[in-house]
Amino acid sequence: MEKITTLPVKRPWDKKYAEAYREMEGPLCDCVQMARIAADLMNDTDNGTNPKLVFAVFHLRDMMESLEQRYRADFGEGGT
Repeated sequence: MEKITTLPVKRPWDKKYAEAYREMEGPLCDCVQMARIAADLMNDTDNGTNPKLVFAVFHLRDMMESLEQRYRADFGEGGT
């Protein structure tokens, strides 16, 4: 899952921020996957009694996938 990317360092703190940004990849991907799982489970079990919960779960999944796409685009990898 980890992909080492060499970033140009223009200022001393750039390296620190680049490393912190890169370290977010694993936790971010875990959150995206969990949002997908929750949406799949909601889709399988919802009986229509709580439409706000359904909206929240599916909207969370969409938001997490968009965040992941933005994160990957910054590395020039594109979305998933």
